[in-house]
Amino acid sequence: MEHEAPKHRKFAGLPLSVVGPVDLGRLLREIETIDNALLELELRKPGSEAKLPKTSKLMDELVELNKLNLLQAADRADLKKFLEAVKQQAPVLHISFSADPTPSFLQRLMKYIRQEIHPLALVTVGLQPNIGAGCVVRTANKYFDFSLGKRLAGNRELLMSKLREHVTAPAAPAAQGAPHAS
Repeated sequence: MEHEAPKHRKFAGLPLSVVGPVDLGRLLREIETIDNALLELELRKPGSEAKLPKTSKLMDELVELNKLNLLQAADRADLKKFLEAVKQQAPVLHISFSADPTPSFLQRLMKYIRQEIHPLALVTVGLQPNIGAGCVVRTANKYFDFSLGKRLAGNRELLMSKLREHVTAPAAPAAQGAPHAS
């Protein structure tokens, strides 16, 4: 999928802070709210007080990245088409961690995924405390387990042999001159 929505506008993409389908849904609802508010302004009597809805940080970043003017109906329509196309066609990765990832980690992860996998990829973050360390990644048709538990299970024989060696090794003699407990 190209970064294109309508034929006459090329979009730069999504900001790294747009992580998953939930963020995309928020942006779509927000563009609808802005559209409705501006339509109401057109229908009001001249001279009446007008209030534009405050935009979210996510929307501000998206507008800045793609150099849009939300006061322009064409820009709003193009943005809405772009977001709907992303919602329908963007690949979604489901990544589970043992604990909530930090926002800075998510931003670095999104940068990597958008550079190496797909420029409009989205991530749904899940929690699986039994992972311990690492992560589990699912796509529509693939499953990758990068957890510590999986790694240890894959090396079970080596781990068990090392444990047996440690348990059966003779204990080190007590150091000379060490006081004895009486």
